Amino acid sequence: MCILNLKLLSKTILIFLFCLISTVSYAKKDVYLSLSARSTRASIGLADFIPVNATPEEMTLSKNIKNVLESDLLLSRHFNVALADKTSYKFDLDSQFAYWEPKGVAVLLLGSISVEKETFINLEVKLYDVESKEIIWEDVYRDKITDYRYTAHKINDEIVRRFTGEEGLACTKIVFTNDSTKFKEIYLVDYDGYNLKRLTKDNRLNILPKWIPDTPQIMYTSYLYNNPDLFVIDILKNKRRALSTIQGLNSPAAFSPDRKYIAATLSRGVYPNLYIMDKKGVILRRLTEGKHIDTSPAYSPNGREIAFISDRAGYPQLYIMDTDGVNLRRISTKGNCDSPTWSPQGDKIAFTMKYDDNFDIFLYNIPRKRIIRLTEGQGSNENPSWSQDGRFIVFSSTRSGKSEIYIMGMDGSETRKLVDMSGNSFTPSWSQSL
Repeated sequence: MCILNLKLLSKTILIFLFCLISTVSYAKKDVYLSLSARSTRASIGLADFIPVNATPEEMTLSKNIKNVLESDLLLSRHFNVALADKTSYKFDLDSQFAYWEPKGVAVLLLGSISVEKETFINLEVKLYDVESKEIIWEDVYRDKITDYRYTAHKINDEIVRRFTGEEGLACTKIVFTNDSTKFKEIYLVDYDGYNLKRLTKDNRLNILPKWIPDTPQIMYTSYLYNNPDLFVIDILKNKRRALSTIQGLNSPAAFSPDRKYIAATLSRGVYPNLYIMDKKGVILRRLTEGKHIDTSPAYSPNGREIAFISDRAGYPQLYIMDTDGVNLRRISTKGNCDSPTWSPQGDKIAFTMKYDDNFDIFLYNIPRKRIIRLTEGQGSNENPSWSQDGRFIVFSSTRSGKSEIYIMGMDGSETRKLVDMSGNSFTPSWSQSL
């Protein structure tokens, strides 16, 4: 791999790291890009997609896909997006560069769209280096017309990957519980709040959904059989199966990163303690013992440690231990804690703590042994879950007067509500790319 650093436009724009890969099996130029350390956002020009046949349907799809892609690029917080101030469906490459160069954009995305058999869209996209006028990436997407949002999401995620080396978030989803039916049911929504879908229709209590790593499957606790049992739903196959129906509490639970093991809270007629099960729900060993409640286990990304909540100190506190149950240590906090979750990089744990009158989201920086407050003075904020790149956190909050789902930066900045719906929403969990 050959890497060449190019300084573009000014010190505040981009440093392109060109990596030419000669062993790629497809005939596309594979170029990886990196954001400048001095500028956290790159400037990208987003032109209108050219309708090949200029039909009303193609024109509408062109506009819709462009709008979704613009939103994705902005939500990523990697880009400043420049748009054309006029609508033109004439494609002339020299004219495009002449129009965009004075706008100071570093890269330009151009594309054309056609509709096939009134069912599919074919979208050809090209990303240009405005200074050199060379193509740095190109591809063709073919999807159902009804999936045009997903098409835009895939384009965004590929652009993000080439600029940062990380997977984009546009093809991720968030699962959560909502009580608008007077029962708590499980719902699914895209990361941008679109395509809301109800997954359970049991008229029972369904709570604490969590994604199983690297799968389209969700684990949750349900009272379907009048006992808090663990279930798994496959959202692609639309199938559900019982995972653990041991009498007593079967919740909360977390899969190990390699999906071989499950850490779960089981009561088995006594105090709720932590156990390790295999992926079929068979108990392998007991992790904790005692007349106290141990709950909310969360695996570290390397699978070697588990964070959890225990009231063994007299009130719910944050603890970490090795996965064999040894090396137990308490994280010193000042309030009741809940819902720990490791950052994908493994250097932070987000958790909920009741510090004043309400619960808020905090971070525990493991290397520095420092606790940082992320929310304050806006209702109760609970149940954090990380995005796959570790840059964002989804959580529930009562700041609007009822419990709803919000997303914020990992530093607590730029909070946005995920979706508007009736009832109260709780316990979100953020997927990896699907």
